[in-house]
Amino acid sequence: MNFLSMWEATANERTNFPKLEGDHECDVVIIGGGYSGLSTSYHLQSKNCQTIVLEKERIGSGASGRNGGEVLTGYLGTMQEWANKYGIETAKEMWQLSLDSIDLIEGIIEKHHISCDFIRNGDFYAAYKPSHLESMKKEQEFMARELGYEEITIIEKDSLNTELHTDFYHGGRVDKKSAHFHPLNYALGLAEAAVQLDGRIFEYSEAVRVERQDNRVIVHTSNGRVLANEIVIVTNAYSGDLHQTIKHAVVPVESIMISTEPLTEELMNDLIPNNRAIADSKNLLYYFRRTGDHRLAFGGSGRAASMHGLKRMYDDLHTGMLNVFPQLKSAPIEYRWGGKVGFTKDMLPYIGQLEDGTYFAFGYGGHGAAMASMLGKVIANAIINDGEMNNPLKVEKLKPIPFHSQHAKAVGLIKFYKKFQDFVS
Repeated sequence: MNFLSMWEATANERTNFPKLEGDHECDVVIIGGGYSGLSTSYHLQSKNCQTIVLEKERIGSGASGRNGGEVLTGYLGTMQEWANKYGIETAKEMWQLSLDSIDLIEGIIEKHHISCDFIRNGDFYAAYKPSHLESMKKEQEFMARELGYEEITIIEKDSLNTELHTDFYHGGRVDKKSAHFHPLNYALGLAEAAVQLDGRIFEYSEAVRVERQDNRVIVHTSNGRVLANEIVIVTNAYSGDLHQTIKHAVVPVESIMISTEPLTEELMNDLIPNNRAIADSKNLLYYFRRTGDHRLAFGGSGRAASMHGLKRMYDDLHTGMLNVFPQLKSAPIEYRWGGKVGFTKDMLPYIGQLEDGTYFAFGYGGHGAAMASMLGKVIANAIINDGEMNNPLKVEKLKPIPFHSQHAKAVGLIKFYKKFQDFVS
């Protein structure tokens, strides 16, 4: 079974960045070569602040190069829920931040001519049950009334084929501001943009230890060191033992994807007529979309402990794809791959600065394709402005998630329960 990421297989030609050797100095050292780290570097370099990015493997090896490429507005949960929890003014700030995030990405892509199939045709949130559609209608009313946002359209069941050629769903809603792209090509383009501004990137250069000395930070790798004034750790769901406070505040959850071979443009126009990013309202959701070369990329939850279990997991996802689009029963699956999604206790992204001076951002919960670039910019601005950070997602102190060491078992139980909820709801 081929487990190569389709994004890797179809990526633009990439730069092979060197491995760190010897001692290097900079203003800010950034751990993590995904969207957050690359955006932090890019925005700092634009202010003549010298950065070094250390990546454990290759640029985009984590979630930034393996996700579904759905650049979505909003967050996990509804804005009405977040308004009830944090107040309407904070909800307005959160929503505007999500819109600004997509504008930021679009601007970077246009400015640097990044070839990543960026399409801003909106997203379609498909209703798995009739009751889910009714909830979407209430959210649409709330968004228009309280947030002044009128870009959401409800699609009834009898009009579903205007968005998806399927009988699997009961309608849904369109948000016109969302987008989708080739996620790895965007990461590679963002890296090149940072380098064009004289940022330095090192691959296969895992940070193994951090120490502080004379108001400076020293990051050790296996073959060298970086001496800097500030440190940013943005490793998200791939956070290891480098910083225990960050590690214990994020839970990694496995997500898997499959993609077909290239299909005809005519067929793809029939399946997803408006070329939107798609996700559904199941607790264990499906998310899928057309790619630039006319494949269907289809994703969902995944967790397996053996090769046999892994095969069954991908077979189940393929079955799910055929439940949505039975007309693809003869379409071969060419690629299968997976990765980790980072979740926080609050189910919102976290950003801030720890007492030891470390800047951080993580826990995007499936919305990192949109939000991570923005939070990299927020960190860069905070560093330029001596730590000042006015942001609705800022947390003052990271608290460890209870029983963090048992998260793998807990996630398995939660997924079983969520699957049961999808069945009975």
